Amino acid sequence: MGNATVTVLQTLSITSSLMVAGGIATLSLFDVPMLQAQPASRSLPSVRWLFSRGSHLMPTAAFAAGTGFVVLGVLALPPAAAVGGGLVARILAGTGTQGYLAAAACNFAIGPVTGLMLPTNFALIQKNEAHGGVRSERAATANKYRPGQRSADDSVAGKGEGNQFTDLSGPQEKTPLGSSQAEDEEVRRLLGKFARMNAVRAAFCMVGGVVGLCTALA
Repeated sequence: MGNATVTVLQTLSITSSLMVAGGIATLSLFDVPMLQAQPASRSLPSVRWLFSRGSHLMPTAAFAAGTGFVVLGVLALPPAAAVGGGLVARILAGTGTQGYLAAAACNFAIGPVTGLMLPTNFALIQKNEAHGGVRSERAATANKYRPGQRSADDSVAGKGEGNQFTDLSGPQEKTPLGSSQAEDEEVRRLLGKFARMNAVRAAFCMVGGVVGLCTALA
């Protein structure tokens, strides 16, 4: 690849990594505290909407950034003739390759962290479903299921809610069923747990973007 192509790949990978980091960090630092100030009947639909919108953008952008860094790492490999060894020797001899692969690993790391977060996410989704909440404002007009009739898996799949990729409506204002004080406290606790684990994802992408930037400037 030419220098111009490498520059474009560096720009896109670094920008994507830092964009994901900023978006995810904003969720933990600003969105969750505002949601925790609301009763569960109002916070749960917004959380469900954020989960749906975020799942369409953030993982894809992080994976794209990680893939871009892998390609840059391969391009930065020193020639085999100059090293006199195999692939491992070339990686160990190539500072740029090591930096880009480290940046890629940081972006790909949000996958396992997200896996650890899923029980918390699904607990919030299930509570939203139990109160009659759905994915979005438009989905509320299409959904024909009674509160609690669907599982969290059904909600994630958008069963009875229409196409989630063409649904660009805002979040449902509140769930049809109200929430008790105990339910409000439980949802606030789950949101706090989500925010802490989500911050770890933001940190990984931030480190990945910074490492990629430093490697590109070296």
